[in-house]
Amino acid sequence: MNKLDQLESKYDVVIIGGGWAGLTLARQLKLNDGALTILVVEANTEFKAKVGEATVEMTGHYFMKQLGLVNYLYRNHLPKNGLRFFYDNPEHTLSLTEMSEHGTTSIPPHPAFQIDRARLETDLVDMNRANGIEVIQGVKAKNLNIQPGDELHSIELMEDGASGVVNARWLVDCSGRTRVAKKHKKLTRVENVPKHFSAWGRFKNIQDIDSMGDMNWRKKAFGRFLSTNHFSGDGYWVWFIPLSGGYTSVGIVGENSKFDKPPTKKQDFLDFLLAYRAISELLEGAELIDFEAWGQLAYRADEFIFEDRWATSGFSSMFLDPLFSGGGDMIALFNDHICKYIVTDISDSNREEAQQRLAKELPIANQVVTEFYQGLYAHVANVYPVIDSAELCSPLLAYNTAAYFLESAWDYMSGNYLDQEYWLRKSYLRRGYMALELILQRLLVETAKELKVQNRYFRRNSEGFFESGADHYKYFVYLMGTQGRDGWRIDLRVKLWVEVFLSVVQARLDLPKLANRMVVQQAITLPDLLQKPNMNGADLNWLLEKLSIKLTDLVNEDIADPVSVIVSEESFHTDTIEVMDLAGSYSNKELAEVNKKAKSIWVQTQEYIAIPSMVPVFLAFARSQPDSIMDSVIDQREAMRTAELDSAHADSEVV
Repeated sequence: MNKLDQLESKYDVVIIGGGWAGLTLARQLKLNDGALTILVVEANTEFKAKVGEATVEMTGHYFMKQLGLVNYLYRNHLPKNGLRFFYDNPEHTLSLTEMSEHGTTSIPPHPAFQIDRARLETDLVDMNRANGIEVIQGVKAKNLNIQPGDELHSIELMEDGASGVVNARWLVDCSGRTRVAKKHKKLTRVENVPKHFSAWGRFKNIQDIDSMGDMNWRKKAFGRFLSTNHFSGDGYWVWFIPLSGGYTSVGIVGENSKFDKPPTKKQDFLDFLLAYRAISELLEGAELIDFEAWGQLAYRADEFIFEDRWATSGFSSMFLDPLFSGGGDMIALFNDHICKYIVTDISDSNREEAQQRLAKELPIANQVVTEFYQGLYAHVANVYPVIDSAELCSPLLAYNTAAYFLESAWDYMSGNYLDQEYWLRKSYLRRGYMALELILQRLLVETAKELKVQNRYFRRNSEGFFESGADHYKYFVYLMGTQGRDGWRIDLRVKLWVEVFLSVVQARLDLPKLANRMVVQQAITLPDLLQKPNMNGADLNWLLEKLSIKLTDLVNEDIADPVSVIVSEESFHTDTIEVMDLAGSYSNKELAEVNKKAKSIWVQTQEYIAIPSMVPVFLAFARSQPDSIMDSVIDQREAMRTAELDSAHADSEVV
């Protein structure tokens, strides 16, 4: 008897694809409604290694809280020690310990994991079967007959030439890039997505990164090998991800435009890796076990769940870029929504009301996920133009991590993505944050251009410095998911953006400690940055005048007769300032004391959290942003090139 003969004729839910997305969805559905009849159809008879091993905090929360897999994950997979970036020189001749580094010092408080995909999926099959879910392997879904409204869908299945049909109240396509449902409706497109390729494989016997270098270097971090380690170059990065079976996933993601011939062939891939000193040191004596490559990674869709009671999840829906390991977060959002609507719909005896609910709420659910994709893309797109510059990329990574914790991960842990009333009420905030990200990206692009011309772009790459970025989120990381702190979160989110903006200006104008000086943070606030979104050398005198006025005010608060304090460009490099006795009322000795006081204020630094609150300013700015900003071209380099071409065309017409 073949597998098809053992199937029921009808199921509540049929899931096509037994990978991570499909198997976790099946488990989640069963945990939420044990009476559901569920069939998972998987074309392969066994699971192989796949890209997408690294997860982040939303996915960790999904695995542990939604799926109840805490014990399983810690016993069978590796905890993740955050993202770690190493910065090389342009010739890629630095050893590991000579590189500047950005990464965590210890395991973060909110768990994430490095997943052995083949092991996870094999184990989920066993768990699902034990929970009463039918999982059949070696069977292909040939034809999907998706019916409107409340009618049953039918799915033709094939196994070794034999065929059969099953019916389903709900159908979910989790077939990965195969996208079985595309014959019913073409969903995916490649407009407004990163044009990136990827090549990767699993290695065994790579060198132990935590045994390399001297004791000083080793002490700077606990468990570097547990991180997703990134080695970056111009428009690309190489990952090292440890897996529980002793293997290491190694891959490259790059912008196609930066390569004459992307290394998507096995030998080209190996040659590319071994051309880098630090990478070749890690791969010395290692053996490549398997290899795969994709010429185009990203694609998007406007919908993933439909009123006709079918849906897509995982790679069948949309995929962005693995830079921040966001694929698992997308699956968590897909599956949470799909589970919610399947369970609610099937339990509702009033079919007319059930249909009305889907018609009303599914368009919003689709918007929730597509806007999450846009927001993640904005953070990814900000990094690529500066990914190989420690001076620009490291503060940006710290900001992105903190913003993710404060916004995306917090909302997920609070259940806000499933609360449509809350989500709609906060739409203006997302518009405001998107506008800030687009401003920041343009500033980064222009700054990178200037630093390259001035030969300053790589200057901090070989300092061997170590930055974790933990100061950006230490105040709230243990509060993530707490309800009722929306205003407080907005305040911190805006301050984070102001601080990273000033950090970029600091590099652009070569003004050491600009972003952290108390006087700067008190003098240059959000309205100033919104008025000067491309702050550059032409704004230097304006900046120095603002700082001089603020420092003068602070000094005059505690002295009898007023003075004027002058901040110059040199003040940032030598901490010297000029104090002028306006009324001639101070002796030389007294004036020296005033100067000493002024200098003590000037050198004072503080963290971003002490920046004045600008919540009312931001809220007004956010509410002024059009709805269309959420559909913006995210890669601002593309938008800037288009604007330049349009300007050149207009000039030629005038001539």
